[in-house]
Amino acid sequence: GVNHNGSLDMALQLVDVALAAGADAVKFQKRELKDLYPIKLLDDPNTAEWAFQYMLPILKKIELSADNFCQIKQYCDERGIRFMCTPWDKSSLELLEVIGVEVYKTSSADLVNLPLLEQIAATGKPMILSTGMATWEEIRITVEFLKELGVAFALLHCVSTYPAPFENLNLRFIERLKQFHVPVGYSGHERGVAMPMVALTLGASIIEKHITLDRTLPGPDHPASLEPQGFTKMVRDIRNAEQALKMADKTLSSMEIINSQVLRKSLVAARDIPAGSVISWDMIAVKGPGK
Repeated sequence: GVNHNGSLDMALQLVDVALAAGADAVKFQKRELKDLYPIKLLDDPNTAEWAFQYMLPILKKIELSADNFCQIKQYCDERGIRFMCTPWDKSSLELLEVIGVEVYKTSSADLVNLPLLEQIAATGKPMILSTGMATWEEIRITVEFLKELGVAFALLHCVSTYPAPFENLNLRFIERLKQFHVPVGYSGHERGVAMPMVALTLGASIIEKHITLDRTLPGPDHPASLEPQGFTKMVRDIRNAEQALKMADKTLSSMEIINSQVLRKSLVAARDIPAGSVISWDMIAVKGPGK
């Protein structure tokens, strides 16, 4: 996200955190503010409603330069982790195409921005779309639009609140999104590391989570982010759960077979049994080992 606070050094540190934790990819955001907002608002955010008065100065302060994004992409290539980025506008998309982004992520805010989605689709790259703030009808319209364009895409269930209360997460919506027959995942803004595990068991194949070096840093997303230790634990637990969920059949491991012989019991004679006797329960005892 934007938890680098406009610092290239901090951005690279966040890449290192993701890499050390075992993540598959890092994802940044790119905005060209002059293309997104009227110049009047950028020059004087106080002329807008309160939310813009708060957000615009932050966005202006934390935006990385085009050269910064090139350096981050090169750093990711050198370290062996996929660089992804969310373009918020056409100019940003054009820069990211030059940089060489292979998979695009779109924000929840742009799920209904069909012109931008069409521009991303024209690159021929796969897309991952968050569905926060969207109604079922809006999601359906966008899905049909993208399928008509023939682009490969995935949907992420998302609740666009920072942090998101647990009672509002509606994780079973992941199962409903499967009706579109595309990969489904979860972009989580809640506190802690447990909910991505729940999403995984409900069928999520992509997990997105904000990371930060310190949740007390200034900025809009830090409070809903994971610090390095928590992010590492989450990735570890997801990898373990992937292993645990990979088979639906019941098979015995070699250790289970050995343990069954040690811990199970066998039927043995409780006393001398003459040949030709009809066996009754009083002639039999149950004793280990289980051979």
